[in-house]
Amino acid sequence: MNRELVENILSVVNTANDKSVVIRALVKLRTDCVKDRDGIILFREAGGVQKMIRFLNKPHEQILEVALSIMGNCCTDVSSCKEALDNKIVAPLTVILKSIPNPQIQCRACRLLGNLAKVDTQLVATHSPALAKALCQIIEDSSDVQTRMMAVRACRFLLSNPQFAKYFLQFSGFNTLLRILFSIMKNSEARVNEEEKLLTDSQDSVKLGLKRNQHREKYFEEVARNLEGVRSDIFDYEVLKNSSRSSNTYAMPVQKDALDLACEILKCLLVLSELQLSVPVWESVNRASCSFAPIVYFVSEDNKHRSVALKILSNFSKNPGAFYTLSSADAILAACELLVNNVEKPLSESETRHCINIVSILSVDACNRSKIRRSGALRKLIAMLRESSSHSEKTSILYVFLNFQYDNMSMDLMLREGLIMVLIKELQSFINSDEEYYKRKREEKLQSTKKRKLTESVKETKCKFPKVHEDVNLDYDSPSGSPRSLISPPSPCSSRSMSPVGGNLTKAGDFDEESYSPVCSDDDDDDDDGDDDNDNKTSNLYTNPNANLDNHSVIMNLLDLASRPEALEDNILLDKEDDDEVSQGTLCNIESKTLQIFESIADVPALKLPNIGNLPHNAIDIIDNLIFRVTYMVKKGIDLGKPETLNTLIKAINMFGLNMDFAGSLTNILLESQFFGQVVKQGIAYQLCQLTKIKELAKEGFSLLDTLTSVGECNYGKEELARLLRSDDVLSQKRAAITVGFIIKSKPLLYQFLNDGNALSLLFNIILSHKEDEFTAEAVDSLTCMARYTLGIQIPQIEIDKRDKEYEEYIENLDEPMHENCDMRFMVYNNQEPADKGQPPVVMGFNKDLLCSASEVFNTMLNSDFREGNEGEIHLHTYTVSGLRFFLHLIIKQSLQLKLNLIPPANKYYALLEAFEMSRIYIIPEMEKIIQELLILLLNENNCLSLFEWSMKNYHLELTEMAINYYLCSPLSADAKVRLFRTAESYSTYSSEWFQMLYDAVFAKCRASF
Repeated sequence: MNRELVENILSVVNTANDKSVVIRALVKLRTDCVKDRDGIILFREAGGVQKMIRFLNKPHEQILEVALSIMGNCCTDVSSCKEALDNKIVAPLTVILKSIPNPQIQCRACRLLGNLAKVDTQLVATHSPALAKALCQIIEDSSDVQTRMMAVRACRFLLSNPQFAKYFLQFSGFNTLLRILFSIMKNSEARVNEEEKLLTDSQDSVKLGLKRNQHREKYFEEVARNLEGVRSDIFDYEVLKNSSRSSNTYAMPVQKDALDLACEILKCLLVLSELQLSVPVWESVNRASCSFAPIVYFVSEDNKHRSVALKILSNFSKNPGAFYTLSSADAILAACELLVNNVEKPLSESETRHCINIVSILSVDACNRSKIRRSGALRKLIAMLRESSSHSEKTSILYVFLNFQYDNMSMDLMLREGLIMVLIKELQSFINSDEEYYKRKREEKLQSTKKRKLTESVKETKCKFPKVHEDVNLDYDSPSGSPRSLISPPSPCSSRSMSPVGGNLTKAGDFDEESYSPVCSDDDDDDDDGDDDNDNKTSNLYTNPNANLDNHSVIMNLLDLASRPEALEDNILLDKEDDDEVSQGTLCNIESKTLQIFESIADVPALKLPNIGNLPHNAIDIIDNLIFRVTYMVKKGIDLGKPETLNTLIKAINMFGLNMDFAGSLTNILLESQFFGQVVKQGIAYQLCQLTKIKELAKEGFSLLDTLTSVGECNYGKEELARLLRSDDVLSQKRAAITVGFIIKSKPLLYQFLNDGNALSLLFNIILSHKEDEFTAEAVDSLTCMARYTLGIQIPQIEIDKRDKEYEEYIENLDEPMHENCDMRFMVYNNQEPADKGQPPVVMGFNKDLLCSASEVFNTMLNSDFREGNEGEIHLHTYTVSGLRFFLHLIIKQSLQLKLNLIPPANKYYALLEAFEMSRIYIIPEMEKIIQELLILLLNENNCLSLFEWSMKNYHLELTEMAINYYLCSPLSADAKVRLFRTAESYSTYSSEWFQMLYDAVFAKCRASF
């Protein structure tokens, strides 16, 4: 048909007065012109759109029917739609829908409205109240399947407009869709024996209900006892005995039209599920006794439409008001069955995500948790967490487990299935993995939870009894008295209780919509190109990280970003319909490809989330919470005592500091006596000692060591240490001896282990052994820790910041004379250099009066008939020039009444020793006292042996004790202390005496408290 013919027909239509002529002309245009895209363009260019709109105001039904059909085909073209909207087609279309009950006209009008809504929802929605009311009325009252289908389709496109959605819900459109879906899916062949049902109901009421003549308060007391009693198996059976899904209540429609209508309703419900519906909407759904059970029926292994049904249920689950509706429809059982029993047709990634989301949201209720446990889904989820390589899936499963942390029966089951090692594996990956995902998450976590800076100096505890973990605040509202957690679920109740959904679920709008939850995410921040603005958007969750929030609310309020309407899916749903509508002349084949279209929904890629920056709840928070709950249980899993568990927890404490409760988890493990033997064999005490060397973690490290002390000093701990010390296993003996040094604070008990148990000999043998292994460093730290914190052995040391302020560095200048008026001299024969032994002595002049005034010995020597007095010379054969110059420099400072706060260079410690010896020989007590203090303050690994040998040679008891104390308590590195010990053993003249003195010093300190 050419343009001239079209224009002629249109002119006939405009000028003809005979209605039959108009109808025949319109039919000609519908069948021959607007049957394809070229014809539609030709019709539009000929001005047919504007002229057709005029016929929508005609009261003749046949003319209306054909005109609506023509416009319905034309409006599959975008330009035609825009032209029709510009000519205000919506107003007459609204009047037709409101006033004409003819199903054919209603069908064509709804089809036209849907096509217009696809192009511009805003212009169409200007008549939202009237359109919503008319469409809801048509859906509810019409008996024609095609009319209902087109009305539902129009609603689907219009629901993206908030105004229309508001009035659609106001006129009970949601309830109507659910009722129609129920009527379509209801199995008419199912027959129920009414008498048997009544009998069963009466028996149940007698068994479970209010007994005759029983007071209501007594009844509720009995119910409470049943819920909280030890016989939880009875409660589980009573609640769950009829909880299996009814397989014969619903069935797939046999007729194609009914099936197409059901599919169209599901597509409309999919759009509705992406909206945040208010609580009054859900209240009206419940009052109308509408159910999601027909939707849940699609969620089965062999159903072709399970993907979209799962997505609908998953989206609805983020609405707090949908909780009861979903629970009563057995959505939890359907999701669990798919996870557990799916064999022939594996679940896609999106289907798995939706199932986990449903389980996560609904598992806040104790009865739902029982259903999940009995279905076997917990085993499946643990297996998925163990095998999954998807970070978002792992985090989603962890959120599910978080709701079970107070459910003792479920926790016991998960412990048997290996929950602990799965959590520890994830924690290890988070801490150690080089994968980019984990690196980014670690950086985010460390930025958001920096290690706490101590406001006061760390006090090293020497208390025998351990302190209670100070950072744990007990939640006395919880039956278990468990510490509060940032992400605790709403009700800490056991599997026997009925947990409320949560009190603050209606406050969904208060939280930031840009917040993130991995429950519904696909890639879990796989894209790094998110908006920078998102990093600056904060919500209550960000500004108050310590708030004890309702986990159910948190999850649902963080789903908004992941639940935005996906335009891509709408295109897939609509494109094939457009092609089909254009190519057909009648409405009979409009939905011929509905099933193929419907099945394609499951293959749509999910919406990827932008990078949001610092997350309020990271997977590490959930792992921290779950591990703590596991360690807080009465029945501890044996996996808690494994090396991987303990080592990983210590690494986590080291990385995250005190802002997380890994230290609390480790404390609970250490307090359990059944793990004490494993703790000893694994050298955990040494790792805890390393924490005490970090300023921010020192207090926590000492607290953990004190926890071990409380276990080690109890009867079980003492017997276990004694058994290991007496065992034939050399490695166990070494570990036990090292642990004794770290944790035993009772001196009588320590003496018993060190002497009778031979633990001290084992420690010294490990240190002095020439075999370098992992035990060497542990033995060194064990000895140091025992000497400092248990025996109280200390030596004064110069603090670095006070060294420059209080002491003066001595600088030796050999060319500078010691005094301006030198009337006597020293002859020094020992120059400390082997090459100079044959050289003549070094002559050093000094002032006689200055010497005589400093010491009476010098006065007697130089002012008498002694050789020194006659010759004016003092001959020194055992001292060096450096020692003498340092000694004389001190005499000069003393004569000037200056402080003797001189410190020789580090390599001139022997000069300080010689000056000390000369101050004793020449009886200068003030100088002797000050130099002795300097000798002790300047002790280090390089001069300790020199001091020890000098004190032994000169029988100086105090310096000998200080040297031995330095060997025991000096906070040197392991390598430095090993060299210190081995040098004394191998090269010292007094090696045997040194070794015996180490023993005597330790045992003397132990016996001092007897």
